[in-house]
Amino acid sequence: MPIFVLYKKVIIPFFALYVVIFFSHASFATDVTEEYNLLRQAEIYKFSQDLFETGEYYRAITEAKRYYSLFPDGEYSDDLYKLIGDSYLMAREWKDAIDAYESFIFQFPTSQYVRSVYFNTAICYIKIQKYKKAEDLFERIIVNGAGEDLYESVLWKILLLIQQNRVDEVESLLEDDFIGDIVLQESGIIEKTISLKKNVKYKNPRLAGFMSAVLPGSGQVYNGRYQDALGAFVLNALFISGTWLAFDDDNPALGLACSIFAIGWYKGNIYGAVNGAYKYNRKIDEDIFRGGVQNFGLDDRNVSTNPGIKVFFRFYFE
Repeated sequence: MPIFVLYKKVIIPFFALYVVIFFSHASFATDVTEEYNLLRQAEIYKFSQDLFETGEYYRAITEAKRYYSLFPDGEYSDDLYKLIGDSYLMAREWKDAIDAYESFIFQFPTSQYVRSVYFNTAICYIKIQKYKKAEDLFERIIVNGAGEDLYESVLWKILLLIQQNRVDEVESLLEDDFIGDIVLQESGIIEKTISLKKNVKYKNPRLAGFMSAVLPGSGQVYNGRYQDALGAFVLNALFISGTWLAFDDDNPALGLACSIFAIGWYKGNIYGAVNGAYKYNRKIDEDIFRGGVQNFGLDDRNVSTNPGIKVFFRFYFE
């Protein structure tokens, strides 16, 4: 058979068949690999969600991080990246949750979960008492308009302003028709909370310190800490009288030792009075804030991304 005929009838058809088989096999292998990856992603996603929903937050974090390292552009990347922050939130690791949420915003600025992440980050800032940062995040949600968390964000912003003694700003905020309509049903509770805050009688730390400097224990009486007042008065009286008696008895060594203790207790008595006034004021603010959280119905929040499951974070006070 001539070479040209052989080439035309045998070699070319064989080569064409080889090309078809090769590329068909490659396409099939690619399809199988993609299908396996999708199944693997779904498996890790489901397992991470199950761990989260059963309260095994640190294991959920580990699985979510494993998913992201394997499939950084996977179908569930933003879900599981958010789950890392949610898990830290539920585990009450506030600073770790903030770091995770801020990283989420950087990685997924257009995700459907951005508003929810802003909200959860604000809650973490409240727990570490960075109220201004929390307020700014709630404001960002409010400015973006209608949507998830708007109602709660407005209430939180109002409560944080009250907590920071910025009552005038609350009253100005409520004059805005948009805000006023949102919290119309809660207006009575808001007004009551504002009135309570306005009529608070705080203790003056400087006055408490001055009183205890003049008469040990009197600053503690001013703060309503009567047992501390008795202890401060008795101990200071004992050391001061002991110092005087030692020197009067020509015992300078004992007098010097007693005077060192007397000075220490005297300073401690003043510091205790000042600190007690601050504690008293913080306690009042915390009680009003605690009451606001409960009265506004802000003590429960669902943090699950799975629509069929409710995982509630309860805002409690230590």
